Amino acid sequence: MKMVLLLRKIKQHRWYKELAKPFLEADDIPADPFGDLQTTENLLSVWEVHEDRSNLVRVVRAVAMGGQRIDHTGYILFDSVHLDAAGIELQQNEGRSDDKGANGWHRDLVLSGKKLLALAKLLLEHGETGTITKPELVDAVEEGIRSGELPESCRKKRSGG
Repeated sequence: MKMVLLLRKIKQHRWYKELAKPFLEADDIPADPFGDLQTTENLLSVWEVHEDRSNLVRVVRAVAMGGQRIDHTGYILFDSVHLDAAGIELQQNEGRSDDKGANGWHRDLVLSGKKLLALAKLLLEHGETGTITKPELVDAVEEGIRSGELPESCRKKRSGG
């Protein structure tokens, strides 16, 4: 598999491994990250990010626009090469965000319980977390509306209304 960066929206505090270390056994992992790995029909939604990360803010904006209002949005980035070792299939499925141009970057991971555990382990070991702040996202939404990447109706989410 060619290297592709994949992104999953998360609540960053769930991924602080150090907090759980005192009570974990040697090969165990914290349970909190599973709260960000909810599947639907055994699929987990992820988004492709260009190797140079030039579309990172646009992808996070597309994901963030799925909520009722814009807020700080955490994410975890990981290299798709790790999926092969875990036997996890990557499917290309069109996204359903307000940014029609970004929807082609949407992917789904096909998971079982065992594969979900393997994914959590690989994300904890190889994932890179980050956050796009609310002010950055508000600016990105404004830019998206100006450039035609987003419909005018997205202005309401920007202001939380």
